[in-house]
Amino acid sequence: MMYAPLYFGVDQGIFADEGYELEFMTMRTDLAIAALGTGDVDYITHGGAALRAAAQGFPLKLVFALDHKTPFWLVARAQIKNVRQLAGKKIGVSFPGDTPQIILKRFLRRQGLDPDRDVSYVAGQFSPTALQSLLGGTLDAAVLAPPFNVIASEKGLSLLTFLGQSVPDATSSNGLVTSEQKIKSNPDEVKRIVRASLKSLYAFRQEKTIAVEFLASHFQVSANIAAKTYPNALEILTTDGEISEEKVRQILGMMQDIGGKKPLRISPTAMLDFSFLRDAQRQLGRAPARKPR
Repeated sequence: MMYAPLYFGVDQGIFADEGYELEFMTMRTDLAIAALGTGDVDYITHGGAALRAAAQGFPLKLVFALDHKTPFWLVARAQIKNVRQLAGKKIGVSFPGDTPQIILKRFLRRQGLDPDRDVSYVAGQFSPTALQSLLGGTLDAAVLAPPFNVIASEKGLSLLTFLGQSVPDATSSNGLVTSEQKIKSNPDEVKRIVRASLKSLYAFRQEKTIAVEFLASHFQVSANIAAKTYPNALEILTTDGEISEEKVRQILGMMQDIGGKKPLRISPTAMLDFSFLRDAQRQLGRAPARKPR
């Protein structure tokens, strides 16, 4: 769901208008970063992890930010009504050390639980799988992204917290990341991809009825679920494709949560290249009026 504006932009022909057809691939974060470095992929959307890699010397830049809050909810079985009841329980996560687990651990610690001793983790539990595991009773809790948090609530599961609100200093910032080599070798492509991304974000925010219909169709959920998910998406998404330097510092600070190496002495601005984005903002002025498909 955090990538919905990009999917929406493809569906509405916004990227095609710029001369590009996007191919989306699902890859593990570390493999995606490596593939970007070798040129096997042109862009990745793992903003937070990519910025932490950039702080260690990987020649990457965030050129467009999709979200400014972590897009995850902590959901539990219906019998679990508060976080303290998670002691001794199993929690589903995508895989160890990934952004959702880092944020979850920070939250649990602040709630008085030892995230390394009081709970156990089950890896490989991405949102669709985790929801089924919760409903089947093989998990006690899980980190879910929209629309699965809404589906979980509709099915009677407990929404314990919105991690984007309860851990405001832990930002994921998904968006478009590309290599410095791509920026140098093909700046016109980067300009067009970023401009299409901004147009897509604007359109997704402005065209509520069409966006909700798209969510229902693309994610194969009911109109009711899509309508309830849309406000979640708006709360998570940036308004203009940018994040602040402070948000970048928060992302880098999360390296210490997993015992990572201290980042190199590098300014947050050195990991960002919003020049293409700001050109697009000036060109568009505001969300352009366009006839939806």
